Amino acid sequence: MPPRILVVDDEPELLKALCVRLTAEGFACETAANGQEALKRLERDVPDLIILDLLMPEVSGYEVCRRLQDDPRTAQIPIIVLTAVPERTVKQTTEWLGASSVLHKPFDTTILLSTVRHLLKLPSPGGSRNG
Repeated sequence: MPPRILVVDDEPELLKALCVRLTAEGFACETAANGQEALKRLERDVPDLIILDLLMPEVSGYEVCRRLQDDPRTAQIPIIVLTAVPERTVKQTTEWLGASSVLHKPFDTTILLSTVRHLLKLPSPGGSRNG
């Protein structure tokens, strides 16, 4: 069974594009259009990794991270934060968020996929390199 990734963002085009790319790379992708929807999904099922926007209406990514950290079922899920929030601001709160990695919008998809593979402890495509 492929690793399952939950992508949470309030930009529908970004959700679709990320899922198309993640699926093409062999991952199972699910989406949530906001933090509230993500939390509801997480009550039913726990993914292997979460890609999360910080600034969303209703329930922010900050709040989603806090709730994930407070729940023993979800506290160990790797979280990649995708955000337009200025880097210096996010750096100040990364530890509090419990995020495994932070990528700033606009981001490089190759770096995102590499980060996903690293956090899931998967080999890079094309096998390992000895150097």
